[in-house]
Amino acid sequence: MAEHDLTFTLGAYLDRHLIFPLLEFLQEKEVYPVDELMKAKLDLLYPTNMVDFAMDIWQKLQNTDDVPEAMAQRRQEVLARLQKLEVETAPLREVLDDAPLVEHLRAEKAFTLAALTDKYALGPDALGKLYEWARFQYECGNYGGAASCLQHYRLLSTDAEGSFHALWGKLAAEILVQNWDGASEDVTRLREAIEARSSATPPLMQLQQRSWLMHWALAVHFNHENGRAALVDLFFHERYQNALSTNCAHLLRYLVAALVLTAKRRRPLLHELTRLCVQEAHSYSDPLTRFVVALASESDFDAALRELAACEGAMGADLFLAQHAPAFMLAAKGLVFEAYCRIHRRVDIRAVAAKLEMDVDDAERWVVNLVRDAHLDARIDSTENHVVLSPAPVPVFQRVTDKTKGMHFRSVVLASSLEQRAADVAAKAAAAVAAAVPTAAQ
Repeated sequence: MAEHDLTFTLGAYLDRHLIFPLLEFLQEKEVYPVDELMKAKLDLLYPTNMVDFAMDIWQKLQNTDDVPEAMAQRRQEVLARLQKLEVETAPLREVLDDAPLVEHLRAEKAFTLAALTDKYALGPDALGKLYEWARFQYECGNYGGAASCLQHYRLLSTDAEGSFHALWGKLAAEILVQNWDGASEDVTRLREAIEARSSATPPLMQLQQRSWLMHWALAVHFNHENGRAALVDLFFHERYQNALSTNCAHLLRYLVAALVLTAKRRRPLLHELTRLCVQEAHSYSDPLTRFVVALASESDFDAALRELAACEGAMGADLFLAQHAPAFMLAAKGLVFEAYCRIHRRVDIRAVAAKLEMDVDDAERWVVNLVRDAHLDARIDSTENHVVLSPAPVPVFQRVTDKTKGMHFRSVVLASSLEQRAADVAAKAAAAVAAAVPTAAQ
């Protein structure tokens, strides 16, 4: 499983708090030695305010009840900072914690910083302190409280830059509390904000922000009910597709998974996905991308099935994909069968069952469902246990297109022949005139 682990690669694009779930998953799956993963967690925790958590891990690693003096001192500093911020933000937080009051103020169009400052005698830096408090809570691991404060900050702030950064923080917090609906909305808002700022943002920073968003959105799109379709739409957007090709080809793994899982609705995009996988094969390749290339580009069904068998292990080592592995395997087998049917007139169900490692009766029921879902013109021959396929009729649009292309070709050939004949006639006339001139001169 470690062979297919992308945690180190993904971590370069994630906030350190978003890496914790990845390490927890690896520890649960026993992909690496426990001590190594605990040391990695400790390295992530040092810059945060989760000192008690860090102490607990350190004690387990050292098998002792003692803690280093530096950690104890750091804990005192965090507590002192917490008490100071509690006092500084108390007046504004008392208002914001009163949900009915906030709802009333918003309904009255009075939920503005100026109105709150006049009515509740807030200090000039009250909003800045609220942002600082939200960030402090996030670093302490109180993600729900941080998300709530950042939401209020964005509603009250008139600073576009501050609101933009707060939106990133809110998205991270929503992911960590697994509020997938809120996180999905934040992904959409961030995407719109990045594009709205594109004229004032250097191209390199735009590329980086799009790369970050694609990585942060993985947790959202593989947990939200409609997330896989949303991921396909995001990654296939021209600017995000460019970011993937330029900066993070490893995200092809997730695009393949999402598209296969939604293939019924996104089938036309399989060709573009295949092109991307072939194009980026020199920089990134794994069983999922190789499966697509073998099936859709090379029509090598044996190779596709070999890679599909390896896909299960690769997905099992991935936090975002593990829960979708069974559905992916079933959908991918359906794509293999459909592709096989499109180039054969008769398919032996027993052979299909053997290749896909299925019981013959289960395979027959599965094939019937696939034929119906893929709208193939086929029938099941129960006597021979075969699927008999009829040639697919050529669509009217395709026939018109082909005839138009044929007419154009014939017109070009006819015009060329006429031009050649006119040239030959002119050449013969010129030769006759040239032959007559010496005779007249004599």
